[in-house]
Amino acid sequence: MVSMLPTLSEQFANANLAGTYAITGVGWGGQSQIASVGLLTFDGDGNVSGSSIINAPDSTFGKRVLVDASIQGNYKLNEDGSGFGSTHLLYTLASGSTRAIQADFLITKAQPIDGVKIVQEFFFLQQTVDPVSGSLMMYSATRHPSGGKFSLASFYGTYGGPGIARGNQTPAAALGIGAVNFDGDGRFTGVDIQNLPAERFDERRVATFHTSQGRYIVNEDGTGAIIGQDGSQAAMVITKAKVIDGIRVCLEYFFVTNDLLPSTGNLVTTFITKRLP
Repeated sequence: MVSMLPTLSEQFANANLAGTYAITGVGWGGQSQIASVGLLTFDGDGNVSGSSIINAPDSTFGKRVLVDASIQGNYKLNEDGSGFGSTHLLYTLASGSTRAIQADFLITKAQPIDGVKIVQEFFFLQQTVDPVSGSLMMYSATRHPSGGKFSLASFYGTYGGPGIARGNQTPAAALGIGAVNFDGDGRFTGVDIQNLPAERFDERRVATFHTSQGRYIVNEDGTGAIIGQDGSQAAMVITKAKVIDGIRVCLEYFFVTNDLLPSTGNLVTTFITKRLP
């Protein structure tokens, strides 16, 4: 355990990290792209459990595989109260194989609730390189509200954000911006503007894509899927929400496309936020 500067201390301890947190992971610097969505529940006493969907490279070039994993482990906040800590997690994959992960984390946001500082946001950095992609893994975690429930009604109104296509350098790289409108009952419409490669290496083309009949799925735990009218899918997790009339209303979500972008071979990940709260 590394001792931090006394000025960093806000007396954080294990009890301050309690509740269920949406977890998003993105790999950096590897030979292939990897990303994940999931949930971790911390009991305030050093124990953690959860689940994850990992989007990883398949054994076939250009193909992807979604790997479901259950998670058990423990965590410890540094005794100096600095908000730094560590966690040891055991991933059990659907195949039955296991993978141990050690990570260092830092609390970045907390909120007093009933006189206790409850962690609302933290980031953790995996110590070892991901064995499948060769990537360094960074995870973000945001706390779900204690009350209310997630459902299709959690999504209503217009959401927007960037589309970050990972895995290629220019000229094959791609970026986008998009907006979607959810009806609260499993349907959405949307518009995406994408900056894509053109025929020449030094040229770009901007293309607009309209979705008039999209669908979405929301599970009780805040995970789900975004489904395009062409059948394309993206795994998602609600990362920020507030409770209104017993419904956990989504303020932000994170998604990872199941497959690579056909025109460039990129994996697309992004955070999407509700335009009006």
